[in-house]
Amino acid sequence: MIAFDEGFYVEKTIAVSPEKAWEIISTPEGLMHWHPFIKTNTAESWNGVGSKDHLLYNSGFEFTREVVNWLEGEGYDLKVTENGKRENKAIWRIIPIDENHCTLRITGRVEFIKSWPFPIRWFLIKFKMKPVFSQYLFQILEGFAYYAETGKQVQSDQFGSHPMFSKKC
Repeated sequence: MIAFDEGFYVEKTIAVSPEKAWEIISTPEGLMHWHPFIKTNTAESWNGVGSKDHLLYNSGFEFTREVVNWLEGEGYDLKVTENGKRENKAIWRIIPIDENHCTLRITGRVEFIKSWPFPIRWFLIKFKMKPVFSQYLFQILEGFAYYAETGKQVQSDQFGSHPMFSKKC
């Protein structure tokens, strides 16, 4: 499911307990196991507000994530920047269904364009950012579900390539 409101979210139901989902998303440098576009994930710390990690994508893009809100067992909010610029927010939430299933939702908010006029923001988010980043978030969730349900590490581009984050040919 995908929604829009100055941002967008993607969610996927996963056949693991909410506790196991939390264990996976709260593991330092854990993206290396299930993110299909990550070359390296280096954590400065990863255990609460103020934690930071650095992502190097297969395409060469580099981002820093900083935890601005940590909800133990439920999720976290991240400030995501590229070399300290173009701030975005990623909100990760685990929604319990039962003891063996949960939904993982990732909400993306494009913070760096908030001061731009609404028609420009609306156009950019609806026609440029939402299509590109919704696909990206869906592929992340596919990787998460695969790893969580099978215990097998995700391969690069396992759920399709991405124009911004896959290795450039």
